[in-house]
Amino acid sequence: MPQVIPIIPGPQVVPSAVCFRCDVCCRFPEQDSILRPYFTENEIRQAVTHGISSSSFPDHLGSQIEVVPHPNEEGFLCPAFDPVTQHCRIYEMRPLDCQLYPFALMWNAQHERVVLGWDTLCPFLFEQAVEEVPLRGDSLEPSALTLPKAFMEQAQRVAIYLESDHALNALALHPRLVTPFQPEVVVLHTLDRLTAALRSSNVHDTR
Repeated sequence: MPQVIPIIPGPQVVPSAVCFRCDVCCRFPEQDSILRPYFTENEIRQAVTHGISSSSFPDHLGSQIEVVPHPNEEGFLCPAFDPVTQHCRIYEMRPLDCQLYPFALMWNAQHERVVLGWDTLCPFLFEQAVEEVPLRGDSLEPSALTLPKAFMEQAQRVAIYLESDHALNALALHPRLVTPFQPEVVVLHTLDRLTAALRSSNVHDTR
């Protein structure tokens, strides 16, 4: 049986009302964007059962979803995203890759360790982080930003969950859930158990 990855524990980091007004998530400037969500075998099966075309997945054992041209604008959309309602058609069974956001699971710049960070491209989290630093005239480097306590606590819960035995085994079977290094992501935690699991399996695949 394929590993089933349960919903991440804890509150939703970004309020739904904010997500519905955002124009970042689920949209991609390139058809082959490395940030397209990755679906495991079980997640693909669930998505297809709930109306996503099986042709959206080039490998049914696990793959990134194939995005589609935006009907009204430039760029591409996840086929699960409805641009009219701003809702995900499979939100209740969305894949781990989507559950994580605006946190990101990636290799560090040296490709030596798996880390958990937060994506500064998320407008909501960026605004929350900027409020935590003194007003300055110069532009802020992402590394200078710190999330408020509530978000840091949720990041800690996510990190613990990702290093739990159940999640660890599932992630080791799907190393492409770990993205290449993203310079716009601020690193919060090093995931030593996951790093060791991938290295012991001699798995270093990226998207």
